[in-house]
Amino acid sequence: MRIYAASWLVRELPEAADDANLLDNVRLLVTEIATNAIRHTISGRWRNGAFRVRMWRGSGGRIRVEVRDQGWWSGPRLRNDDANETGGRGLQILAAVATKWGVRRHLFGRTVWFELDPIAASMAYVEAPEQIVDQASGRVIRSYG
Repeated sequence: MRIYAASWLVRELPEAADDANLLDNVRLLVTEIATNAIRHTISGRWRNGAFRVRMWRGSGGRIRVEVRDQGWWSGPRLRNDDANETGGRGLQILAAVATKWGVRRHLFGRTVWFELDPIAASMAYVEAPEQIVDQASGRVIRSYG
């Protein structure tokens, strides 16, 4: 998945080949939401489970990625992180790095999507976000510092 995302990005946006931050951010976010589709839905638990990844350049040159899975109506949610937990931070990373993200529900499954502004994403530092905000409600989930 990470190689597919990186090779697609370099084909669509050749200048991304020299932008390690942008490549890393796209690979990281695609991997996070694809992993969530496998770990938390029947897409990864059921023998006939499947998910689909779509990537394209959207309006204003933004990079848009969608992962459609066989998830439930409840949808993914941001969790408050616990220092003792070894997982559960994928959506926090998504919220910190993506320009926009969200969830669309379908009759059978859902689509988790994100957009990255190539300029903003190339300057983003994943290691130390100041705060994580739930984009749906605008509520601060976690502050750092």
